Amino acid sequence: MDAWDVVVVGGGITGLIAAAFASRAGARVLLLEGAPDLGGRARTRNTSGYRLNQGAHAFYRSGPFDEALQDLGVEYTGNRPSLARGCFVYDNELHHACMDAEGIAATTLLSDAEKLELLSLLRRMIGGSAEVLPGTSLAETLASLSQSSKVRSVLAAMVRLTSIVNAPEVADGLSLLDQLRSGMTRRALYLDDGWVTLVDGLRSACHNHGASLRSSCRVETIEEGMPFCVKLSDGTALTARAVVLAVNPTQADAIYPPLKDLYGTADLVPAKVACLDIGVESLPRPNLLFALGVDRPLYFSVHSVAARLAPEGGALIHTMRYLRPGEKLDRDHLLAELEGFIDLVQPGWRDRERARQFLPAMPAMSSIPLVARGGLTQRPLVEVRGVPGLFVSGDWVGPAGLLSDAAAASGRHSGQAAAEFAMH
Repeated sequence: MDAWDVVVVGGGITGLIAAAFASRAGARVLLLEGAPDLGGRARTRNTSGYRLNQGAHAFYRSGPFDEALQDLGVEYTGNRPSLARGCFVYDNELHHACMDAEGIAATTLLSDAEKLELLSLLRRMIGGSAEVLPGTSLAETLASLSQSSKVRSVLAAMVRLTSIVNAPEVADGLSLLDQLRSGMTRRALYLDDGWVTLVDGLRSACHNHGASLRSSCRVETIEEGMPFCVKLSDGTALTARAVVLAVNPTQADAIYPPLKDLYGTADLVPAKVACLDIGVESLPRPNLLFALGVDRPLYFSVHSVAARLAPEGGALIHTMRYLRPGEKLDRDHLLAELEGFIDLVQPGWRDRERARQFLPAMPAMSSIPLVARGGLTQRPLVEVRGVPGLFVSGDWVGPAGLLSDAAAASGRHSGQAAAEFAMH
């Protein structure tokens, strides 16, 4: 039976970071991934020269994810998206609106008084002086900030843009407005060749520090003991002094069922999006690169203008519909709605299509920060209570940030803690 210091279950961004930091600390590490390929939601598919991520992905500098990559020596290239060629969409009409103060001041969507109010609110958020009461939903928070329905709708759209969450009645207002402030103050990049470059870099970091990585190895269960027994779906077993579950809550529950009672993981609510990515030979409207739905939860962006994601002369269009918790819409309805949004922003695109990817219900976040669960502050800790040597990590774990920042922060913490436990 194979014996390891640390076994990491899950080969997405979180698991790769956990394995890299655990092996860098000197532990003998094995990472197990059930899918044929590593990377999870950070995988990128090349179709006719178009680099298709799992939906639209933006990378934010100067946060836990970026810091982890820098510390592990993972390099990447990319550029900032243009703010000058965007619009708000309201009642199927386009309203010019750069995502900066000058653009908001010039938009035709809002009255002069609404523009001044919105700009004042955004300045206060950036400066940390906006009064946001803890323990209130996003809808309640926005209602307390403005009496204008359009100002509230624009703020809600900006929250969807930065958090990928469309749950105003149940999501924690403080957590999501903190994420909006982070999105406005940190540098966002679109990455050349897609997020697979980060996966490749993390894989190299793991190998450089001595970690072993195995794909197509699905873990069925782990059994407590000293050491743990890790049982695979093919019937084999191995042992580990420490185990990191770097998977989503449903998978963690299946592998170690007591987590349902320890953390109430069965009650966590994921955020999902419908994504349609279209590769075109050229853009009908090259001067319109971004559109944000205000009265509908829709998003449009052309990342290939800033990053190497399409063949020479071509463009890669990303559209998304932010789904509400539990919302299940017909696949054909979703596809027609997203195609219609592209028609509105880039009429004539259909004759230029060269590649496409449709993901009708892609998980964007494993657990929305719910006001009923205390927002970010009450998320599960990395160390599993009462089970020495067992750790969890992912975008649903720990008090730090959302999305890839939460995944990276908890992955790093769990890898380092697991190595320390296993070696002492």
